Amino acid sequence: MTDDAAWPLARHVCRTGYADLPARAVEAARRDILDTFGCMLGGSGSPGIDELFAVIARWGGREESRVLLRGTRLPAPQAALLNASMGHALDFDDTLDTGGSIHPGVSVLGSVLAVCDSLGGVSGADVLLAVALGLDISCRIALASTLDRGWHRTAAIGVFGATAAAGKLIGLTPEQMLAAFGIAYSHAAGNRQCILDGALTKRMQPGRGTSLMAVLASWSCTNPTDTTRRCCSATSARLFAARR
Repeated sequence: MTDDAAWPLARHVCRTGYADLPARAVEAARRDILDTFGCMLGGSGSPGIDELFAVIARWGGREESRVLLRGTRLPAPQAALLNASMGHALDFDDTLDTGGSIHPGVSVLGSVLAVCDSLGGVSGADVLLAVALGLDISCRIALASTLDRGWHRTAAIGVFGATAAAGKLIGLTPEQMLAAFGIAYSHAAGNRQCILDGALTKRMQPGRGTSLMAVLASWSCTNPTDTTRRCCSATSARLFAARR
């Protein structure tokens, strides 16, 4: 267990409480939430969003999580996909330039909003903590991956931050969080061809499966191991140690 490079990150997420967050981390999480909400509002009418909503709404399902500005509820993974797609549509969302220009906020907030609606009764402090930790995980992995081999980082790496945030809200144990990272690694995807082509699929990539991995882990779904080292091996084997 301790040989898995993702284990320190899993423990970091599960053991960190709101009181452990530095004031600047809380303020940064607040700003990121506001910024991402603004991007979701701005991108809500962008090309591809209506079509995506029509397809997903046609499938229906459990009415547990709200789709912003649509007056409807959908299963949490589908609501997260739509909300994250709105936020990334205009490409104005938060950017970590030193991490290969990853946009971590849409995957994290999309996941958090969906899980909060599903759970109910989540406090503001818990939301800020989940967002802060989700952003932290996405940015750590992005910084550790020092070479660019054609992956769309916002999607392929953002899924880990989204999983961390959802798992924190659900209350996963460190062992379950490690499993959730493994499940996220199985679903990590998204290449940059959409950027070269200007395709609408780019805005959809960051929201896929953003809350699903943590839920699967809580139901004891098995997972691959050594995920962050394998993820970074496509670019770099270096991974930042978890620290507050």
